[in-house]
Amino acid sequence: MIKKTICLIFFVLSTTVYAQDDVLKVTFRVGKHQNFYRFVFICEKPEIIHSINVNLLNNGKIKLTFPESFEIEFEGRLLSMQDRIKDLKTVRQNLNSFIIETSKIQQIKVLKYEDPLRLVIDAYFEEQPAEEKVKMVSILIDPGHGGKDTGIQFKDKNEKDIVLYIAKELASKLTQKGIITVLTRASDEEVSLRERIKIENRLKPLLFLSIHLSSAESFIIYTSPAKKNISKEKLSKILLNENKAIKIFINKLKESFSEPLYQEKLPAAVLKESSVPALMIEIPKRALIFDKDYLNKITDVFVQTIEQNLKQKARSDKANNE
Repeated sequence: MIKKTICLIFFVLSTTVYAQDDVLKVTFRVGKHQNFYRFVFICEKPEIIHSINVNLLNNGKIKLTFPESFEIEFEGRLLSMQDRIKDLKTVRQNLNSFIIETSKIQQIKVLKYEDPLRLVIDAYFEEQPAEEKVKMVSILIDPGHGGKDTGIQFKDKNEKDIVLYIAKELASKLTQKGIITVLTRASDEEVSLRERIKIENRLKPLLFLSIHLSSAESFIIYTSPAKKNISKEKLSKILLNENKAIKIFINKLKESFSEPLYQEKLPAAVLKESSVPALMIEIPKRALIFDKDYLNKITDVFVQTIEQNLKQKARSDKANNE
C-alpha cells in the first residue's frame, strides 16, 4: 500500500513537471526612457513572435494576445495573474492575453526582429513628431472573420483559418524584409468591424490590406466609393496612393496567376471609414483546399507587390520634397 501511494505521488509530480514544461515560456524585459517605455518579449518560436497581436486600448493600457497559453518570466521569476514591476502593473486576463498597465500611453510602436527573435513595443507617454508617425506601421493586415464568424466553409476548412494563415505568413516575410507589419488579429478571435477601424485609424499605416476569400475562382480588389469625414486635400492624397497600390496589385496578380481579376467599389466600413489607403482583396475559393504551394505563391506575390508599392511611394515622397 505504501509503495502504491509513493508511486502515485511520484506520477502526479512527474505529470505536473512535464505539463509545466509544455507551457510556452516568454521572457519579458522592461526599459524606461525619457518619454517612452520599451517592452521586449523573447521567445524561441518564430511562429509565436509573429502571431502575437498587440493593441493599445482606449484607457492607455497595452493588450497582447498570444496564439496559445503561456507563462511570462521576468528577471528569473514567473509573473502571477496580477503582478507589479516597479511602476507597472501586469494582468493575465485569461490563458492567452496579457495586459500592461502604466501611465496613460498615447502611442505604441511595434517591431518584430529575427536575430535575436523578439517582439519590441515602444510605448510613448506623449505624441511623437509627425515624421515618426509615418515610420510607425507600414502595413496593417486584416485577416477577415474570426471566432464564431467562419466565413466561407468547405468540408473541414473555412475562410477565417485560410486568411489568417496567409496574413501570418505575409507578416513574417514582410518583417524579415524590414517592413513594419501589424495584424488586426493574430489568432482565432472575434474582432469587431468597429475595433478593426479603430486599430486602422489609430496606427495610420501606409497601407491597410484586408484579406478575404472569394465565392468564385477569381481575385477581386475592392475599394470604397466614398470616404467619411476626410478633407478634400487629404482625400485626394489617399485616393492617389490607393490607385497606385491597385495598379501594382493588378499587374502582379495578372502576371502570376491565370484566374480572372476584377476591380469593384464596395461601401464596406473598414474601407469607407479608413483615413489611409485601404484595399480589400478576395482570393480564389481554391484556397479552401489549403494547397500550401498555392497559398505561399499568393503570399510571395503580395510581398513583391507591397515592396514595389512602398518603394514607389518613397520615390514619390522624395521627389515632392525636393
